[in-house]
Amino acid sequence: MSRPARPEVLAPAGDRAAMEAAVRGGADAVYFGLRGGAAGGGAASPFNARARAANFDAAELEEAVRFLHAHGVKGYVTLNTLVFDDELPAVRGAIEACAAAGVDAVIVQDLGVMRLARAIAPGLPIHASTQMTCTDAAGVELARSLGAARVILARELSLDDIAAIRRATDVELEVFVHGALCIAYSGQCLTSEAIGGRSANRGACAQACRLPYRLVVDGALRDLGDAAYLLSPEDLDATDVIPDLVALGVASVKIEGRLKGPEYVGATARLYRAAIDAALGEGAGPGPGEREAALQAFSRGSGPGFLRGVDHQRLVDGRTCDHRGIEVGEARGAARRRGHEVLVVRAARPLARGEGILVEGGFAGEGEIGGRIWGLWAAGREVERAPAGGDVEVWLGPDRRLPEDVLSGARGLRGRRVFRTSDPVATRAVREALDRAQRRVAIDVRLEGRLGERPRLSAATEGGASASVELDTPLGRADRSPLDEATLRTQLDRLGDTPFSLRGVGLSLDGPALVPPSALNRARRALVAALIEASHRPHPSAPLSAEGLVAGVAPPDAPPPAPGLFVLCRNVAQARAALDAGASGVYLDFLEMVGLGAAARELIAAGASVGVAPPRIRKPGEEKIDRYLLSLGPAAILVRGLGALLDETPGVPRIGDFSLNVTNKLAAREVLSRGLAAFTPSFDLDAAQLESLLDSPFGPFAEVVVHHPMPLFHMEHCVIAATLSEGKDHRTCGRPCDHHALSLRDRAGMDHPLEADVGCRNTVFHAAPQSAAHLVPRLASCGVRRFRIELVREDAEGARRVVEAYRRLLAGEVAPAEVARGLRAEGSYGVVRGSLRVLQA
Repeated sequence: MSRPARPEVLAPAGDRAAMEAAVRGGADAVYFGLRGGAAGGGAASPFNARARAANFDAAELEEAVRFLHAHGVKGYVTLNTLVFDDELPAVRGAIEACAAAGVDAVIVQDLGVMRLARAIAPGLPIHASTQMTCTDAAGVELARSLGAARVILARELSLDDIAAIRRATDVELEVFVHGALCIAYSGQCLTSEAIGGRSANRGACAQACRLPYRLVVDGALRDLGDAAYLLSPEDLDATDVIPDLVALGVASVKIEGRLKGPEYVGATARLYRAAIDAALGEGAGPGPGEREAALQAFSRGSGPGFLRGVDHQRLVDGRTCDHRGIEVGEARGAARRRGHEVLVVRAARPLARGEGILVEGGFAGEGEIGGRIWGLWAAGREVERAPAGGDVEVWLGPDRRLPEDVLSGARGLRGRRVFRTSDPVATRAVREALDRAQRRVAIDVRLEGRLGERPRLSAATEGGASASVELDTPLGRADRSPLDEATLRTQLDRLGDTPFSLRGVGLSLDGPALVPPSALNRARRALVAALIEASHRPHPSAPLSAEGLVAGVAPPDAPPPAPGLFVLCRNVAQARAALDAGASGVYLDFLEMVGLGAAARELIAAGASVGVAPPRIRKPGEEKIDRYLLSLGPAAILVRGLGALLDETPGVPRIGDFSLNVTNKLAAREVLSRGLAAFTPSFDLDAAQLESLLDSPFGPFAEVVVHHPMPLFHMEHCVIAATLSEGKDHRTCGRPCDHHALSLRDRAGMDHPLEADVGCRNTVFHAAPQSAAHLVPRLASCGVRRFRIELVREDAEGARRVVEAYRRLLAGEVAPAEVARGLRAEGSYGVVRGSLRVLQA
């Protein structure tokens, strides 16, 4: 039986300290981003999905890569955001900087950037970002066709899903194993900018998933007790799953955390280094202390995420949105003792003076109590450290007064979870362990030469770098004590301040030779410098003008699709009303069990143009959904995922949806070249950017959404099952979605509809639709001929009213302002750079 390949441990680095911690912690590779100016542009953070991290500028980039390579570690640079046409010159600069620095790969989301990188630096490897939402083998193969050597899979995949993809493709696969989980599919979340004006697809996520929400069921608030953070998942900890991932042949296990500090990075790198070594039979595996150190550094609670399959009851507990650390006990109450106000904690783990603790509060953390431990009493005695197993009195110091209602017993703490939020001793231990862990690359050195000539000293690293230098002194004949391998090893094994360690020594001389130790010392130093330089391998780049490339981009040589106003409907009543109001056609986006097939047959028989809308996510085995939809004989099918770009649908036009994330002409050309009749521009474009994209030959090939409630979160987690059932998945939940209408109420009092699709995936839609009526005349002058309305919960009359308004606008019968007044709309297109303006309820 062949031995499984060794996956790399891939660690994050938001700054140089974290990078060094990753190296010392045993990471095989580090990923990091660039900051403003690194691409030769302005101040904006260039194209990485963690713009708030410190990141690396142009001057630091090459030095950072040299540092990594000297220590035998790979460096990957994140260029993983969507990009607009006017930014492509700066993207070109970033790619050229990465190529010149010799980075080992760039991590890319944007389809246009993938093409640009391949054209500029063909030898620079590309890794397809998890932001590309690759969830099946077809998506992986699509990324390969764009030039990706590796694909970072969506975090929502199970081990069985990964195994199915592994069987179907030989592309390298990378899997997240630790850190924060987004509730929404990466690359498919529009919440942050829709609500806060900060786009997750542009590196500025505002973490709206970590905010409190209340559940509204059939129009009434549902009491969920203290559960407020209904979209805030626990963190990922896949330590126990590492043997399975190794057996599957995963190329890389990835740790999330470019906004975390060096202690977190070092502790998690050590944890997964030990786990992989153990899975390969090379160690005992991580002990409880190593795992606890990683979780203590940052944790909202932890589990295997989706790797063991869906578990809607576990993923989100509703009481946690931020770091909690490790649960250490439960509160028993509060009291006044010895002149101090103390918490009484039943300790499940030891507690020590100086640690930070937090007593969990109520809804949205109301009433939580936390601070640093100043004093501890166990069994009536003051102690530095209290053991587990009994009640402990905890004093949080003179500046932390406990609420009077807690002290009086009016508000009880009994049963509240208690967490250790910080452990200075453990943090110091991690730092000391990293300081001791000198990461070195093993080298084999050989001295060769002939008497009377200057010998050559050569070396090769275990990573494949090699170098040689010529000594500055010829070999002399030794009358006694000639140079031997033991003496040579002694002279060469002085590598303490270098990234190398001496492994093998070879000697090939034509007689008994004498070499002055000083000459060997000078040669050793020169060889070390040459090896470090040999590890730096820039990638050549082509003198390509991004501006010229974009100027020459055009749609494929094909006629544009038929014009019209099309309406995406989520029930048959909406579809009938839309067609009666003059829609050119409808897309049906609802479940077979609520009448999709019957609706399609009815409407087609009546002569309507009926398109179908598959789920936005397609996992292995779900291709049958697409096949069923095609069997209905539709007039068109929406293409919502990258894998579906490879599908063949003879005789059925394919329309690319907004979820393909087209924000520039290069990406538009790419998706159209895959046989699409039209594409829908991304909602990350504001009005000016949309006009810029479509005031071009691409205008007639666009289908622009002019009215819709913004799809905010699109997620594998089912809030409906989690809150209205005790079931883990669709087999055990009892399908409450068939009987109830749910919404999530935010802090502003807006109720955002929550809908489930055929795959039981949930989408949260914005509470109010938004209109781009004011853009329609300008878009029409750009050549745009297809427009779309998307409905969610409008009744038949509401659907008729909306469709009638836009039909009359397109016919020139009313002005945009009249549409806006009639629908009480405040104009905007999709997601804008500032706060989103929406229809008022």
